Amino acid sequence: MLKVDRASKGVRDLNELFRERRPFGYFVETNTKTCKRATFAKKNKTVVNEAAIMCGEIIHNLRSALDHVYWEIVSPFASTERERKKVQFPFCEEAGRLQKTVEDRLADRVSPKFFKAIMDLKPHGEPGGNELLYLIDKLDILDKHRLLIPTGDYTRISEQLLRAQVPDFPQDLSIDCVIFGSNQRDIMWGVPRHVLARIDLGGIRPPTLNQFEKELDVPVDIVFEIGGDGTPRPVIPTLHALVNVTAKTIKIIKAAAR
Repeated sequence: MLKVDRASKGVRDLNELFRERRPFGYFVETNTKTCKRATFAKKNKTVVNEAAIMCGEIIHNLRSALDHVYWEIVSPFASTERERKKVQFPFCEEAGRLQKTVEDRLADRVSPKFFKAIMDLKPHGEPGGNELLYLIDKLDILDKHRLLIPTGDYTRISEQLLRAQVPDFPQDLSIDCVIFGSNQRDIMWGVPRHVLARIDLGGIRPPTLNQFEKELDVPVDIVFEIGGDGTPRPVIPTLHALVNVTAKTIKIIKAAAR
């Protein structure tokens, strides 16, 4: 369970990183020369890249933990070096191929009880499979080709939240179709110069002398966009769930091997 413990610590470290340095924020900018203001999303690329590496390490540790325990149980039943190379936790994309995949990984040689336990785990894609368990394999494969990059989900931002912090935010503007965070600037408006003088503009944006920006206290969720439909999954809760399903799976297959 060492690798599961490492993965669990990795999730805690990642959560601490997000607490200390927000990877995504939402801001209001002001140009005191043109008297124009706008809201926009901004990401901290350094934090996002660091988080992507940490996510990959967490997933790899979970996949390795499954393979390691499976190897300990099954490898004694492999009779050739070629068979030993096949001994890894069985995942497959299609439910119809699961039995053959499990047999190819030699689970049936351990015992009927062990074979049934692996089949009952349903480590496959498609409806009916163990979605969380299969996600470990899916993300591990994905990480081999590109980083698991978290993204910002701004869908919980509302006009009401913005107006509470930006009193001059336009009230006669219909923004029902605006997807916050998806544009270089989401909403732009003008403000009389005498009004600007009474507004907290935040800090100046170097190297300019007339552009200011201020981060707003609005909810920005940190998500993975994965799956065929690109459904956002919150990063920390998803990783916690993957750690838990890995620990549970290891417990099940160890019990079945007795």
